[in-house]
Amino acid sequence: MADNEAADLFYDWATRVGWNPGQKAGIRDVMLKTDPHGYFYGKIDPSDVIHDPPSTTSVQEQEQELAKKKKRKEDWGNGRGRELVEDPSVISVISAIRFGDDQAWIGCYITDPKYRGRGYGISTFNRALEHVGPTRKSVGLNAVFSQVDNYRRSGFTNPSWVNERRRGSVRDLVDVQEPELAARIVDGEFDEEVVLLSDERVDWEQLPGIERQYTGFERPGFVMDWVRFHASHPERHRVGVAVLSRTQKDENTGKPLVLGYGCVRPGFTSYRAGPLYARDASTAKKLLLKLAVEVLAADKRDPLVDVPLIFDIDIPDQNRASVEMFDRIGWMNTMSTQRLWRGVVPPYDARGCFGISLLEVG
Repeated sequence: MADNEAADLFYDWATRVGWNPGQKAGIRDVMLKTDPHGYFYGKIDPSDVIHDPPSTTSVQEQEQELAKKKKRKEDWGNGRGRELVEDPSVISVISAIRFGDDQAWIGCYITDPKYRGRGYGISTFNRALEHVGPTRKSVGLNAVFSQVDNYRRSGFTNPSWVNERRRGSVRDLVDVQEPELAARIVDGEFDEEVVLLSDERVDWEQLPGIERQYTGFERPGFVMDWVRFHASHPERHRVGVAVLSRTQKDENTGKPLVLGYGCVRPGFTSYRAGPLYARDASTAKKLLLKLAVEVLAADKRDPLVDVPLIFDIDIPDQNRASVEMFDRIGWMNTMSTQRLWRGVVPPYDARGCFGISLLEVG
């Protein structure tokens, strides 16, 4: 199967079992460009497939579920008319995305619950590790706590931080929690410029260095593609924003110094925000409010009926300023994961990471 077909099957299966990375197929293209061979799935003989029992729901409920499923496929296909593959013999998936020669990330490792405990999942996991190879300096993943010991047995013995999945209402943030700040965002009443990433004043060449400083990742190509995916797509409710200094210039390009940037995109059950990188909490809050204001404006122009106006963002617990910021606006922790590494933990300064790019890619 060709790499893009493998990615189609991977993403379709993963989203069917609950993964919520982003609603449009462009996210698939970003990851394919980063590592075209980084998608794997486990299959069993069709004769061994365990079929679900007959549905006890009403005909009307079944039709409603089919309609939702059809719409999800249309959304995921990004309007290209591509019918994604559904294969009941696929029982596990995993991604292993390589970043240059030294780093890689393991993500979206899922085995169908009906087949767990039989060794199928670990076979898929080991195939992903083969793809990564034994010589990479740093290989990371985010683990649910019930699986931490299993990952340690596979060599992922070095922790960095714990991710907290914070969730909150976009409209409550703008209208109730921070109405004055939201109004100032709209009016541009700051010492810094709060702009869209598509603004020509934003120097994208600074962005990979910002991520490297705050997370330890060395992946400039991915950063550029990730930003490009979010920038200039209000019709698809994808937004990228930045805060620029009015007085400081980048010493290499002479353009305004980027003090932070952030992105958000619609998923199936919420909007997924990330990254949110900033020099301090004040800058991070401006970025978050700018994202919220832009999403509300997009929703007013063209509502996404099936996507609630909720942000999910994964934040590192080591950044106490981020934890306190989200505590103050009432965004609660709904899920925690342990960030683990095989090999060297890349040096990072979590004080500037107010939200990671995507749990499944680090």
